[in-house]
Parts: sequence; C-alpha cells; structure tokens
Amino acid sequence: MNKAKHLLLPHPLSAPAAGAAAALILFLAAIPITASNAAAPAYSFLQNRNAINGIVTDTSNRPLYRIRVELLDEVEMSIGQTYTDTTGRYSFKGLSTGTFIVKAHSDGTHVGRSIRVSIYAARIGGGSHYEQLDIVLKTRDEIKGNTVPSNSGPAFAQDVPENARKTYERAVKQLDDNKQADQGMNSLKEAINLFPSYFLALERLGVEYVKRQQYEPARDVLAKAAEINPNGASCLYALGVSRFYLQQMSGAIESLRRSLVLAPESPNAALTHFYLGLAFWNSGKHADAEPHLKKAYQLGGNSIPPDIHMHLAKYYSDVKRYKEAADELELFLKLASDARDAEKIKNLIKQLRAKAASGSASQK
Repeated sequence: MNKAKHLLLPHPLSAPAAGAAAALILFLAAIPITASNAAAPAYSFLQNRNAINGIVTDTSNRPLYRIRVELLDEVEMSIGQTYTDTTGRYSFKGLSTGTFIVKAHSDGTHVGRSIRVSIYAARIGGGSHYEQLDIVLKTRDEIKGNTVPSNSGPAFAQDVPENARKTYERAVKQLDDNKQADQGMNSLKEAINLFPSYFLALERLGVEYVKRQQYEPARDVLAKAAEINPNGASCLYALGVSRFYLQQMSGAIESLRRSLVLAPESPNAALTHFYLGLAFWNSGKHADAEPHLKKAYQLGGNSIPPDIHMHLAKYYSDVKRYKEAADELELFLKLASDARDAEKIKNLIKQLRAKAASGSASQK
C-alpha cells in the first residue's frame, strides 16, 4: 500500500512582464524588469557551505529533546534527518543554495510542523549562509481542536505490485543522488510500465520533467496522474505550472485553483497563488490576478520574484489607485535595489505620488 506524498516545486523561471496600456503605464512598461526576469532556479549547487540551525521548543519556550527533524528538498524528498539534543538544538550543514523544507516530526505529544526556507548565495564569489530557524511545536490541546492544515489534499492510497513498488523506491534513491538522476528517470518509467496507473511514479516523473523545464511531457504525465487521483493538490500544482509555461492559461487556472481548494495552506500555497495570479494576468484578467499576487507576496515574502510588484503597480495605476501603485514600485526597489532603471522608477514613483495627492485634493 503506497500513500501519496506531498511534492513541492520551485518556480523554475520568473514570469514575463506585462505590456503597456495607459499613457502613464507606457513609461512603466518601457522600464525593463532587470532584477528577476531570469530568476535563478531554486535548484542551485553553486556552493555547499551553507547551514540551517535552530532550536525546537514548546509554547512555553522549553527545549524539546529527541524530536526528529527532517530536511527535505523542493519536491519534499528527504535529504537527511537528525534529532534535537538536550537543549532542543538541531543543525543541517553542507547545504547548497536553494529552497528546503525543515520538518519537525510529532513526538506523540506535540504536533509536527513543516517550514519552508530559502538559502541564497551570501555574495558573488563565495561566502556562507547560516539560516537560524527556530520551531515552536504545539500540543493537540493547544491547537484547541483545530486540525493541522493538510498539505496535499485527501489521502490517496493504491495497492501497488511489489515489483513496481521496488522499482519506484530504487528510482527515488537514484534521483536523490544527483549523479544517478538519468537512471532515476528511467527507473520511474520502468515502474510506470510495470503498473501504468502508479500515481506516485507518474507524479514524481512529471515533477522531474518540470524541474528540467520539459513542460510538454510534464503536462502529459501529470494530466494522467490527475485523472487517477483528482484530489492530489501537489500534482495539480505541478500540472498548473507546466500549463502556465506552455501558455495554456485557462488550463493553468483550472489546475491551480483546484490545488488551492484542496490544500490552501500547503508549503506550495505561495507559489500556487503566484502562478495563478500570473495566469489571470496573462489572460487579461488583471482584477482577478490582484488578490492572488498579493497573497503570494503575503505568504512567500522575498521568495517570490520582485516582478510581482511591477504587475501590481501597473494594475493599480490602470484603476487610478496611484498611491498603491507607488507603494508597489517602492517595494520592488527595496527587493531589487540593483535594478538598472532604479532612477527612472524613482521618478515614476514621484509622478504617481503627485497624481495621488492631486486626486485627494480634488476630493476635498
């Protein structure tokens, strides 16, 4: 019996900027978005001198001993695990840059918790990044009857033939070893040949295709997986991403919306809102895009490409919400301080602030 597992995907590329519309926005649209049009993939192996350290405590700030803490990669595949010491401390060293999930497991009394964290290069040419990530675990009584948010929607299980299961497990181990990634892909295909409706194998194969930016095979495999398990939120998220990059916006919107309905609080939620917002945007539905773009930034913070603020600035300017447009451009500059057109954007912010002030004065 195999149980479906949540899969976390990075955003492989940042989305294209929007075109121009109103006269004021002609100037905005003419400014190249230089900071993140070529946002680096979350999978980066430029350095392996980074670390994630932290302390696991209860709500009274007491350290929790012998809590199993697991480190997972972007697709929520295990990289390693450790146990907290008597002071509640844990540590993962020798990490690459990229996105990880730190998962503190339940000890039977306290409810487990997963936290997504991104590690960036400290500076060009070297350096190390040390991320301090403290985790507070609550007891079930402290949660007061609220259920722990589901990461991947309703549970899904299959009776998988033994030979297919063993082949899939071999594939996972091979994929975890970067030197055997190609063999891992072949093993996944072999597992699917042995059991064509093997959901976990289809989902993982589709995710691996997305990681490689091979979106057409990703879409086909993930669409089949979604037919087998329509409630796989992670599968739908990956399917939505592949459809987005294939410019199939209506299909992307459908998949991403469904993923959010099934797992609104999953580790994927920020990027799901991000892609859903951009899919609406590219479909010309800017008003529908706004709440999702805002939610993406609210949930994901600096892990979301700064371009998101340029899209919101354009929308707010289009609907004459000039103060909010200026605020979004200031956020963009805060996150992309090295943008080549920073001075032009600063001048545009002044224009937007002047328009906002003029509008406020005329209403008095």
